[in-house]
Amino acid sequence: MQISNPLRSAIKQNMRKKGYNFSMLSEKSGIPRGSLSLIFVGGGSRRSPVSFQHLIKISKVLGLPEDAFFDLYIEECFLGGRPNRSRIEPFLKRCIELGHADCIEKVLQRLNGEARYMPILFKIAEEQNKEETNPVTARLYEYLLIHNSDRYSVEYAICRYRLFLLQLNDDEENNSRVLNAFSPYCDKLPDGLKLEALTIMGGLSFNRIEPDELQKIADQLIALCHELFGSKDQAPTRTLSSEYALVRPAAVYYSQGYVMKQIALCETGEYQQAEVYSDFYEDLSWLSGSDPEMKQVIAELSLFAYGNRVGCRLLDGNLDLLPEYARLLEMYPQERIPGLIVLLKTANTYRISIDEYLPKFLMDLQQLLDMQGKMYTKQVGRNRCARMLHQLSIYHFNQGRIEDSLQAALQSWELSNQLNNQRMFRLLASLALMYSEHADAFDL
Repeated sequence: MQISNPLRSAIKQNMRKKGYNFSMLSEKSGIPRGSLSLIFVGGGSRRSPVSFQHLIKISKVLGLPEDAFFDLYIEECFLGGRPNRSRIEPFLKRCIELGHADCIEKVLQRLNGEARYMPILFKIAEEQNKEETNPVTARLYEYLLIHNSDRYSVEYAICRYRLFLLQLNDDEENNSRVLNAFSPYCDKLPDGLKLEALTIMGGLSFNRIEPDELQKIADQLIALCHELFGSKDQAPTRTLSSEYALVRPAAVYYSQGYVMKQIALCETGEYQQAEVYSDFYEDLSWLSGSDPEMKQVIAELSLFAYGNRVGCRLLDGNLDLLPEYARLLEMYPQERIPGLIVLLKTANTYRISIDEYLPKFLMDLQQLLDMQGKMYTKQVGRNRCARMLHQLSIYHFNQGRIEDSLQAALQSWELSNQLNNQRMFRLLASLALMYSEHADAFDL
């Protein structure tokens, strides 16, 4: 069997530079002298392959970067023209960790969609996504989708989900396309991933200002939580699948479905119906068991549910609750932006002044964004802020402060432009009619 020698030639050349023979290399690397002889000495057909572990040890002893021979090692993974799992698997894992996309691509091309390697590549991609989604794994997931003939498999749905997460960015139009492409595959995900996916999808639908779509996602999340966690009066109907752990506490998923429902109903002005949903997550003590962390989360959610209840009543015209709601915002600054939206929307709807409260809460835009709670993603927070500024521009206008109104509108426009949020643009464009009577006084 003829084996090409570029890797061995490069190693020998670097050994000569260091003045090493095989005995010295063996002593310093810990690789037995006999193993080195099998790797380097004799004709091609008698040579042993270089294991990935040996490659790393040799590079270290020679004072070279760990990845010094990675390009040459690709051929070693296909010794004799056939792929070898024991070399390919550790090599690909390390290439992903170090960001060597070119080496990964060359290995994938050589594999050429070989069916028996698809489960191995899937396993590698998932292992590298344990802590955080790694952008380099995107190519693996794309490759797996291309070569997976079963479009209805769980693995196919997971690959779609990972790519969905990787493709999200600060551009809302991009995120809309990515969400639409992924949505049909959500139902095939394992429980843990599906709970997280629905939560993320809800945030994106909120950003898109789509209450009907948000309600659908909320209903799916609520139904899934009832299946997996039950309710105060009913046991779960099935056990949570164990292959993927929950990213967040169970109580967070349970509450998020109802919060999404409330947001969607508030968007359409159904405030009394929205308030009812606070009942479902205001007391989740039945879900805590003996877990102290879960008890803390549930206590926080109880306060959150109460705040949302007061907010719904305020939006419905119960203006006596203004002082109570302002007090809650002072106590929980991480809820300041959504709280300001409620205050401003109430003031704009009922044409009242909230000037006595605004100075307590309005501050530098970046400060407001930094104060948001962990429950909100950066993207949701920035979209909330754009909405808050939109409401603020209307409020200032109603109070006769046209310059302040214009400034808030321009800030909202700038933030929406950064996000490429076309739906916010349409809302802001409607302000032109509001300002039209002042066009002579102000350059619009």
